[in-house]
Amino acid sequence: SSSSSSSSPAYSLDNPDQRIAEDIRSFCTVSLAFSITVLTSAIDLVSFSAILWSIYPKLFVAIVAYASAGTAITAYIGKRLAALNFEQLQREADFRYA
Repeated sequence: SSSSSSSSPAYSLDNPDQRIAEDIRSFCTVSLAFSITVLTSAIDLVSFSAILWSIYPKLFVAIVAYASAGTAITAYIGKRLAALNFEQLQREADFRYA
């Protein structure tokens, strides 16, 4: 009985400073990768937008309008889904508690 409680993660913290360091390293790695992805995507967007604008400005305007409409619809649907997900999690927690 005592051996099972001593091996439980709640009772034995093995090198908490090392775990914190690993979490920070993981966070920094993911943040750096995300930042690089955002930067390269922004550069690609500007470059290809300039090229498309120079070739056919009407198509560029149509593409921007289409992308804006799609983003607005997705944001509207996503806002409703987030509220539904919150309600579902709340009801599941109430069910487990009862």
